[in-house]
Amino acid sequence: MKALELQKHIKHPILITDEKMIAYLIHQRFHVSERFIGLLIQKDSIKLYLNNLFPTNLKGLDIIRFDDTDQPIHLLNNDLKSDTLYIDKNMHAGFLIKLMKMNPLIKIEIDELCDRFRSIKDNSEIEKMRQASNINDQAMQIVQSHIKEGMTELELATHIPDIFLSHGAEGISFTPIVAFGKNTSDPHAVPGDTRLEKGMPIIVDMGCIYQGYCSDMTRSFFYHKNSLNDVYGVVRKANLAAIKAVKPGIPLKEIDHAARSVIEKAGYGPYFIHRTGHGIGQDVHEPYDVSATNEHLTEVGMIFSIEPGIYLPDKGGIRIEDLVLVTEDGCEVLNQYTKDLQIL
Repeated sequence: MKALELQKHIKHPILITDEKMIAYLIHQRFHVSERFIGLLIQKDSIKLYLNNLFPTNLKGLDIIRFDDTDQPIHLLNNDLKSDTLYIDKNMHAGFLIKLMKMNPLIKIEIDELCDRFRSIKDNSEIEKMRQASNINDQAMQIVQSHIKEGMTELELATHIPDIFLSHGAEGISFTPIVAFGKNTSDPHAVPGDTRLEKGMPIIVDMGCIYQGYCSDMTRSFFYHKNSLNDVYGVVRKANLAAIKAVKPGIPLKEIDHAARSVIEKAGYGPYFIHRTGHGIGQDVHEPYDVSATNEHLTEVGMIFSIEPGIYLPDKGGIRIEDLVLVTEDGCEVLNQYTKDLQIL
């Protein structure tokens, strides 16, 4: 149980209330809706505060049960053995305020250890993410084969969940982004009724879930003729430059700089309007982001995206995204689907 590993590193009690982080640490997911759930990790104990409505056979930790008529924050406060408590950044404000009113002397800090702990994948997690990316590669090939003149973005997007399921995935890791023509200039375009015409650029950004772990990949295509030739080449060069920069022990902002400098030198700097990447694991977006301001150092076992893009208003955009695993001597690219320019 990962909670036991985390316990070895704590200096103060940590309270985790985020359902997904709790699931990561104890290997069971609870969907408690608005009810309180908390995992309190102290140097000499691990306690899960869980409503009686949710059964479990978990071993290796104390389970503190309560009903809807009880006050779980009171139970939690009684168990605290320090005047300092670290909490996750997603703790519900209502529960936090109750605790602070109940214990006005308590010092609250935001925990960062959990983020670092979760960002470094073990061998089992890495294998699952390799397979998730392998499924994404296969699915992208099939999605490409479905692209036909006159179809809408939404028609293409609706094929994606079933394609993933047919290849062994549990489902999609996020709502797919499919954009044609000028819509590709919006990094988070929502598939709509725009129909594919000759000369249009195409962006497909999609991912799946395999045994609880996510994939995420973007590829850009052209239909019948290439309308953004120079842009595609610059984005591909930026993607490769960022991948080449990845190694252990460097600030994440250096990887962003590697991609961004390529795009800036080509004169498209103002049109690269987002960060270069994000962490990924059980959630499609996890710490840490690959941005121009993030000084967090890379470590072996981290997995994050490299996804530079150029977005020209009223013309279109190009994005190329891969997932990379930080290794001892650089990185492993988890996606193998071609990044060569493709005119369909």
